[in-house]
Amino acid sequence: MPPLSTLNCFKHIDTISPMTGGLSSQCYRVQADNQCFFAKQIITADEPIFSINAAKNDLSPHVIYHDKYWLITEFIEGENLSLSQQTIKTKISIATELMAKCHQLNRQTNRLLPAHIISELLVGQPFSAQQYKSLLEYSLSIITPLKEAKNTAQNIGQEDVFCHGDLNFSNILISKKNKSYLIDFDCACIAPAEYDLAMFIAINNIDEDKIASSIKHYKNHSSCKIDFALFKHYLQFCYFINGLWYRQAYQQSGLLKFSQLTTQQWQHLHCNQPIDLFLTHSL
Repeated sequence: MPPLSTLNCFKHIDTISPMTGGLSSQCYRVQADNQCFFAKQIITADEPIFSINAAKNDLSPHVIYHDKYWLITEFIEGENLSLSQQTIKTKISIATELMAKCHQLNRQTNRLLPAHIISELLVGQPFSAQQYKSLLEYSLSIITPLKEAKNTAQNIGQEDVFCHGDLNFSNILISKKNKSYLIDFDCACIAPAEYDLAMFIAINNIDEDKIASSIKHYKNHSSCKIDFALFKHYLQFCYFINGLWYRQAYQQSGLLKFSQLTTQQWQHLHCNQPIDLFLTHSL
């Protein structure tokens, strides 16, 4: 990977400062050529294309440069929505409006494959044979009704959309001029809008009593019809895979916050006894 300092989009670099707060990619603030830039190591090859398209639709920061390793955009002076002092109602309104705009983007990418995602997250983690069996059985109890609900929705003409896939409040920037931007398309996929809504609820740990109003906020900006039964199945799926992802991050880093995030996500699951035991004793 070429170092940032060698990229030909910069003539003279004054400083390169690491930025913390993300969970999956390394990012930097670059002061160069009398301007400030945001630099991110690319995780998925299509992310620059998604970012460019989103920027053209006034959804994301302007892309300055990209190659197969780096994505360079304008730097947005402000704060991410997770750090904002705005009310949760306002945060939900901002996020769901951006989500609706994202769903209108005309881009093609990989379709969401729930069983494949779970399989990838289970493989390679240090589970006992009993833990792995319990998790696999539980995943089937999530996937089977999810497939049935999705088939029902498709039979009545519901179409998939371009989903952001990780609409965490920390992936929304609010500029000093109070303009909102959506960033980080690492997890973008083609899926029902219900999936993006469910991941939004799960990843931000939004209280159950705010789910109905979150969907209402989304529908104020979108013509998509939301199947609540399908949404509920995706919500259980999202809590489950988020917990697996955080557990994997905990095993790799040893950081207690990931263990706590696993517990936070799995407390929402409609657990059977083996999963309850796994949640209590495996971390």
